Amino acid sequence: MELHDGLIKHQGVVVIDNVTSLPTHGEPYVSPHLVIGLAQKGWTKLEYDMKPVEFHAHEISVLYPNHILMAGESSDDYSATLLVVSSLFFEQQRYRCTHRNYLEYLKDPAFMLNEEQYETTTKLIDTMRTVSQMDVPERANMLVNLLETLSQLLDVYRFAITEKGKEGKDEDLLFTRFYDALVAHYSESREVHFYAELLHLSPKYFATLIKRNTGTSASDWIANHVIIQAKSLLNSRKDLNILQVSNKLGFPDQAAFSRFFKTHTNQTPMEYRKDTQTTETQ
Repeated sequence: MELHDGLIKHQGVVVIDNVTSLPTHGEPYVSPHLVIGLAQKGWTKLEYDMKPVEFHAHEISVLYPNHILMAGESSDDYSATLLVVSSLFFEQQRYRCTHRNYLEYLKDPAFMLNEEQYETTTKLIDTMRTVSQMDVPERANMLVNLLETLSQLLDVYRFAITEKGKEGKDEDLLFTRFYDALVAHYSESREVHFYAELLHLSPKYFATLIKRNTGTSASDWIANHVIIQAKSLLNSRKDLNILQVSNKLGFPDQAAFSRFFKTHTNQTPMEYRKDTQTTETQ
């Protein structure tokens, strides 16, 4: 995808065919784009926010921006089509096209399509490929409408049987806003009340809603996100020492970062870095 970044930024929506692997094998990669992947053949393994995920033929996956991907092994015959939506296009259209069921995709980004669903989805992505390459004033609006259609189609395929009521949808939107705030401000604050205030809610009510809707406390969401970012830096930025990683994450000093990291991982940052380096050399 990095090779296509200029085209993605220019066109807003790009369809990339015959993808046989994801970028930066074995290294964390944070994509700024929304990526919808349709696997045609074979399988691939990766980590999504440090959790193992597998994609198989005729599965479709929805990977939201600013989450950490790390590609693993793929079968020799693996092939997929990626529909990539630029960060700017995504931000401009997200509350029309792509906010529904955000939490479910965050927990489990892929699901299997039956033969009819696969053919219908393929045809719709083919249409989006054609429109994305057109040089007409109406192109952006057509892509928004097609992206909305695809979003609704995937909702029907995955969630029609377990459709939530309006209250559940409102709480999903609250989580989306919380996660957006967390991505933007995790290095500024790791306190629940900070995010509650951003969302104009009392800390107690905010914490109750997040726990009820996700099964995970707001404080754990915050801590997990910080740890994911810390592990990514410790893995991929060997040029940074522990103090520099601590500074990038917004901790007041290295000792505070080490205490936080050990509380949530049972390792110090240095121990974690040494373990990952040992694993890589084996």
